[in-house]
Amino acid sequence: MGTDVRLDTGVVSGEVRALRDDVLRLEQELARRDEELAEHRRELQALYEREARLARVEDERKRLAALPQNSSDFIGIASMEGKAQYLNEAGMQLVGLEADDLERVTISSFFFPEDLTYAVEHILPETVKHGRWVGEFRFRHFKTGAPIPVLYNSFLIKDPDSGQPMALATVTADLTERKRAEEERVRLKDEVIRVQAATLRELSTPLLRIGEGAVLMPLVGAMDSGRAAAVLERLLQGVSTEQARVVLLDITGVSNVDTQVADALIQTARAVRLLGARMVLTGIRPEIAQVLVGLGVDLRGIVTLGSLQSGIAFAIQQPR
Repeated sequence: MGTDVRLDTGVVSGEVRALRDDVLRLEQELARRDEELAEHRRELQALYEREARLARVEDERKRLAALPQNSSDFIGIASMEGKAQYLNEAGMQLVGLEADDLERVTISSFFFPEDLTYAVEHILPETVKHGRWVGEFRFRHFKTGAPIPVLYNSFLIKDPDSGQPMALATVTADLTERKRAEEERVRLKDEVIRVQAATLRELSTPLLRIGEGAVLMPLVGAMDSGRAAAVLERLLQGVSTEQARVVLLDITGVSNVDTQVADALIQTARAVRLLGARMVLTGIRPEIAQVLVGLGVDLRGIVTLGSLQSGIAFAIQQPR
């Protein structure tokens, strides 16, 4: 005996529809989950990128922070009210400050009282008005009180968004070594000038040994009181050094003789006599002889000869 199975088509159709609805819901849920997963992946990628940017910013910050700390220049930042906020190591060493001192320091503390007026009335207003002031100035060493010559570069730090001043800053160079080098150059220049002047004096007043106990000084060019004094000094040195008995002063090449020069000749002759030597004046031209007579110059005690050759002959004939 067989079994008769009959299916209710309505029930089957309902179950199929329910199954389809379940499948659709599952597909929709999977799609939503896929979208959420994609969003999570985008957020994660954005987070990775943000962390990478932050790492780059941190690296840049470290490099920028290392710049002032490793700089040999004085680098400082102060509030707009003048209170110190930052000073690098080189700045600390330059002015003799310790890290603990910084919170008690203001901009005015770095200047001498006599310089403060200029700093307050000129440098700071110029910095605020034009954004920068650069010029030579000086700082005060906090421990020794010694002046420190610097190239002071004061400038504003502004808010990048509003453009309003946020702080006062400076990158200042120590000029101590440069000033010392300049002073040394000036000293050396003065020394060179002194040596050159001494050389020129010697060249303009040459003293020649023409024999045992006899010296000659030929003069050429214009004479003035300064050169006359140099002649006197050189002659007296020569008489003493050479132990001269006769001194020839040849004025063949002298272009002018006035009262001062004539007086200098007389003084020179007297000084030479005091050292035990005789003064011989040679090369007096007619026009100079007229000037000497007109001036009433007393040439007593001075041997006067017309030419240098006759003067040399006279000197050689003198007893030793």
